[in-house]
Amino acid sequence: MSNVTIVNSTSNQFHADYDISKIFVFGNRYQQASFINGTGAQASFAAGTVVGRIAATGKITICDSTATDGSQFPIGILKTAITDLANAASIDANYCLKGDVVADKLVFSGAETLSTVVTVVDGDVAPTNTTYVKIMRDLIQALGIILVDSTELTGYDNQ
Repeated sequence: MSNVTIVNSTSNQFHADYDISKIFVFGNRYQQASFINGTGAQASFAAGTVVGRIAATGKITICDSTATDGSQFPIGILKTAITDLANAASIDANYCLKGDVVADKLVFSGAETLSTVVTVVDGDVAPTNTTYVKIMRDLIQALGIILVDSTELTGYDNQ
């Protein structure tokens, strides 16, 4: 996705920085699902937002490591931006579930990063539950998403 930042705009000069770098760079696979805004207010979501799936409804939403509804586990990365979605409203959206993605372009909710710890509980009956601690980077890469540093200068991803 391209992004334009206006640095200086006067009657005599104009200076803008153009970012035409890509989020999804090679071999990407996409799927469509219903995206729901669960933020409590009207919101916009940038391309590159990490998404999780709400277990009860099957809808996707922003991945939040503190959630307990299933959306704490990443399932993909939002392909295109969603603007001005009302609270609790849904829209069909595409998300990336495999391929090369630029790590610096990922968007997380709140203060989360690729190093955020997510607690995974295996089993559903205490006291036999086994608790695992994983970091967000490992959960994303386990999907088949390869996190790369930037767009490589090859013909395949720069055409």
